[in-house]
Amino acid sequence: MFAIAAGNTVILKSSETAPRSFWAIGDCFREAGLPDGVLNVIAHKPSDAPSITKTLIEDPRVKKINFTGSTQVGKVIAELAGRNLKPVLLELGGKAPAIVWEDADLPSAAQACAMGAYLYAGQICMSTERIIVHKNIAEAFEREFVAAAKGGWSDVQVLISEAGVKKNKLLIKDAVSKGASILHGEMETIEDTNTKMKPIGVKGVREGMDLYKTESFGPTVSFIVVDTEEEALRIANDTEYGLSAAIFTEDLRRGLRFAKEIESGAVHINGMSVHDESGLPHGGVKQSGYGRFGSMGMDEWVRTKTVTYKD
Repeated sequence: MFAIAAGNTVILKSSETAPRSFWAIGDCFREAGLPDGVLNVIAHKPSDAPSITKTLIEDPRVKKINFTGSTQVGKVIAELAGRNLKPVLLELGGKAPAIVWEDADLPSAAQACAMGAYLYAGQICMSTERIIVHKNIAEAFEREFVAAAKGGWSDVQVLISEAGVKKNKLLIKDAVSKGASILHGEMETIEDTNTKMKPIGVKGVREGMDLYKTESFGPTVSFIVVDTEEEALRIANDTEYGLSAAIFTEDLRRGLRFAKEIESGAVHINGMSVHDESGLPHGGVKQSGYGRFGSMGMDEWVRTKTVTYKD
């Protein structure tokens, strides 16, 4: 709510799939004493989303648009905003890599990668989607990861919709059909509702598999084994996205070397990819959007005006 902190009034358009969550946010601010009209929450039917979005963007009272969501929808919003000469702040999809080097603290890295992959069922734009691990410790790390996953992330996960489950299972099925294998979890398990699935890890993922580049946005993570820093960086950057990344190494020089070369809005050394602090700028590059959230991004929500005076 940095827009409000900078002195603006806000229209918060609810997600069509989770409107009550947005109502709860608005109600919390109301109970806290925020004046009427400062935060305005609206909800609508999914079928009305295009027309409502267009109306909001074209309204002359709306001065700036902030969108968090898929890259596909973000492009539509950016195009509409461009036609109306409205500035946009976009935080879109991700395909976050986690590089685990041979000198990493494997138990700690495994815990961070499991949490980064499966927290909120992987439905975070910063979720760890690809674990790029050095070949010398690949088997040892896989054992640590499976133990970490079973220790805290083995329960059934709930996704926002049935479509998410179908998407993840299709990605996994495609990868397995092209030579990948399941490291942990079960691809064919059917849960009591169509919006649930258990976390799955897939090893042997490579180029040519849909899972290699497509954002799963679910409890699915890929394992890719490499031999050199150059190969690790090539794979980490071989994606249209660039939001967040993680590196696990005891060598700070190496960590900083990786961090400098990875094309991403944020890189976390020895910490999971899901890491966002309000005191730091947050945002992506490439197809992950543009602009920056956070207190250092307060300038996103003000307009400068030059006034001169001659006596």
